[in-house]
Amino acid sequence: MLSDTQRVRVSIARAKNEWEATVDALPDLICLLDSAGRVMRVNRVVERWNLGSITGEVREFELRDAILERALHVTLRPMNTVDAEAALNSDCCAVAIVADVTALHLAREALHSINAELEMRVRMRTDELADANRDLQNEIMRREAAEQALRRSRNELALLSRQQIAAQENERKRIARELHDSVGQQLSAIKYSLERIEPALQSRVPESQLQVLRRAVTGLQDVLEELRGIAMNLRPPVLDDLGAASAVSWFCREFAQSYPALQLQESVSVSDADVPERLGIAVFRSVQELLNNVAKHAQAHRVMVSLSRRLDRLVLEVNDDGIGLGTIAQAAALRSGRGLPNLRERAEMTGGQFTFASGESGSGSHARIEWRLAAAEALKVEGA
Repeated sequence: MLSDTQRVRVSIARAKNEWEATVDALPDLICLLDSAGRVMRVNRVVERWNLGSITGEVREFELRDAILERALHVTLRPMNTVDAEAALNSDCCAVAIVADVTALHLAREALHSINAELEMRVRMRTDELADANRDLQNEIMRREAAEQALRRSRNELALLSRQQIAAQENERKRIARELHDSVGQQLSAIKYSLERIEPALQSRVPESQLQVLRRAVTGLQDVLEELRGIAMNLRPPVLDDLGAASAVSWFCREFAQSYPALQLQESVSVSDADVPERLGIAVFRSVQELLNNVAKHAQAHRVMVSLSRRLDRLVLEVNDDGIGLGTIAQAAALRSGRGLPNLRERAEMTGGQFTFASGESGSGSHARIEWRLAAAEALKVEGA
């Protein structure tokens, strides 16, 4: 039997343990301070906040109550006793804390649902981006293939154009030679024969018939001159015999005789050796085309032709004081033909750059073609 004093002590100890277990179950941190402000006792919130540890095993678990339809969090905290006899006489051995965490579970489920939906959207968007990327790559490959095909077509077109120009020049040369050597010689022989017949017929035929013969001889002479002009325009022999510089000077003289109302100033400061062989035909045809454009469209009074060499460049310039491209009709008439495109194409195929400038009406026009000479060509020219 315990004495009254012992029973009081046991009761006090049991009450102390029950109170401590109750305080440990509270969600707030509770401390007991002395007069100096030092912490003497603290509840178990210090463990949940990772500020320290207190002996005594605590069990925690969660369950879902079908009757309440709620999620519950259960915490079991054991109660310490002073001695074994006190533990046997005590009705309390642990404190049970039951918390309603239904809202937390619902929030977790909603968060998981949102995360799953977000991940699904991310996957769908990733798949869409992957499909778009594949389509873009396919489009890039298709465009690259199209660009390569276009580049090949342009190269083939440029090659065909060069071959066409070369064939055209060869055909012009052949026709000019045929006109001069065959047709021209035959017509000259016929004219010579008719001229020899005339003295023998003066005493035999009437004067009226002799006049017919003389008109025939004169007509043959005109035909021969016209034939000579056609052959020279097709391919002047001076271009093959001497060179481009001499051919340009010859054509300027012929042009001045054909258009006496147009004052032509020629400035050819290069020799035939200064013009590389690969540029000879291009230089001559460019001068021919530019002067013909001036005669047809410019309505000019003066025109200047300049062929010069500046360091490693060969420069051709044709300036006039005509009407230029002052009106839409004049511009369309000049640009609708093949003159300017042919000039630009011929210049680019031979490594040159063609520029054409025309201002307001009456300000004239300026055409310039510049060829850059290769190092070997520049050295060859300097050595010559």
